[in-house]
Amino acid sequence: MQENNKRIAKNTIIVYVKLFVTMVVGLFTSRYVLLALGVSDYGLYNVVGSVIGLYSFIASSLSSTTIRFINYEKGKVHGNMNRMFNICNVLHICMAVLILLVSESFGIWYIDNYLNVAPGKMGDAMFVFQISIIVSCLGIINVPYSSLYNVHEKFLFPALLDIFYTLLRLGLVIVLIYYKGNALRFYAVMMSLTTLSNFIIYHYLAYRNWHEIVRWRFVPGWKNYKEVVSYSNYNIFETMAMTARGTGSNLLINMFFGTVVNAAYAVANTVSVYVTTFMASFDGAAGPQITQNIGAHHEERSVFIANNICRICIALAEVVVLPIFVEMDFILKIWLKTPPEGSTVFCQIMLFITWFASTSGGLGQIITGSGEIKWFKLVKSFFFLLCLPLGYFSFKFGAPAYTILLFFALTDIMHRIVQLFLMKKILHYDIIKFMKEAYLSTGIVFVVMVLYAFLYLRFTLNGAYQHILGLIVSTVFSCVLVFFAVLRSNERHLLIKFLSTKLHF
Repeated sequence: MQENNKRIAKNTIIVYVKLFVTMVVGLFTSRYVLLALGVSDYGLYNVVGSVIGLYSFIASSLSSTTIRFINYEKGKVHGNMNRMFNICNVLHICMAVLILLVSESFGIWYIDNYLNVAPGKMGDAMFVFQISIIVSCLGIINVPYSSLYNVHEKFLFPALLDIFYTLLRLGLVIVLIYYKGNALRFYAVMMSLTTLSNFIIYHYLAYRNWHEIVRWRFVPGWKNYKEVVSYSNYNIFETMAMTARGTGSNLLINMFFGTVVNAAYAVANTVSVYVTTFMASFDGAAGPQITQNIGAHHEERSVFIANNICRICIALAEVVVLPIFVEMDFILKIWLKTPPEGSTVFCQIMLFITWFASTSGGLGQIITGSGEIKWFKLVKSFFFLLCLPLGYFSFKFGAPAYTILLFFALTDIMHRIVQLFLMKKILHYDIIKFMKEAYLSTGIVFVVMVLYAFLYLRFTLNGAYQHILGLIVSTVFSCVLVFFAVLRSNERHLLIKFLSTKLHF
């Protein structure tokens, strides 16, 4: 158990070092992309290129299915990982072919008939769309190979590879600024080439490191695929609902407000992705052990990990969200220089949604590990899809563009309540114990932070130095609050010991 805890800690540190680098470099990359493309083309890329987002969600869903079943197989005494890998591999190839067919029919029809773009930009829109399809299909086929690093809890190489690609994209985007041709098309091609090289690298290394697992062997018989397909279908249904919420809201905003407001929405999504990744990294580092313990019938260990993971995920979100929230306007101006109009409100609402998402940290791993996902996925999908008709009718009656994000927040709260009920009903999870361990201390911190933000925003700060000072004070305040109110005494001791060792105190 001690060795397993050390492995979680080690993988968490690796993931956060990677995350820090990719976040810092990614923020500069977003700024230069906006500068190079302009607000209108940036919005256009995020509407049409949201196909990549759509398919990346599908790839993520399939990845969680693959990781779950291979991890579960690894946890068994006599598990056959090669058989399970090949089952998942066949399903990923089939999904990529299906996506290609749907995209080349329905996707092109939508662009030709409904996409709201500036005159003369339809050709660019179609070019970006076609590139996005190719990138997405390659990404989906690549999932079983890249998932093996998660299954074997080898987080270092993927982290180094992500850092390399992040730096490479920054270099390419700087080149983009000085490019005299069609910047939008050039940017789409650059992004597709990085995905292609990623595909080649993971395939090569998987064959070299885990040849016995990835060795091709067709597994005949529908019964071998049925459980994975059933599980995957619910995952994909949930993913399609998540995608419909993200991409659908983007299209609704485009329909009623145009590409300039799409750019503000894209900025908010970028902020959300970075903060969400920061929180989810801790959850992901512990995921393999939760599933493997369930496969080995060590449920108590899984519950212990999940409850503590949720508490830490919420604490990390609180440390990050408060200082960004209160100084959102200043950060956007420093980051983007001239952010799209309305970006501040979009980002602040999205930050709350992102913080609230952290309240399910660990629970998702328990649900996927158990295999009892049907009602969890259906309920989540319902609440995600509910946002679209609510957003559409609110826009029809003249509501501002950020209204749809308020519906995101409302439906997420409703979903969490039902999710906890299902945890109790279906998995017999001790929800009272979970809420005490995960929500009590973090909830108190959240209330204090809300009061702090309310008072902070009533003051008028003048000049960059005052805003920077305010950002520092807010960060220190959130760290101190979480350190004393959320972390347990042994955790505080370990954190102090770790920092003193690394900083040579």
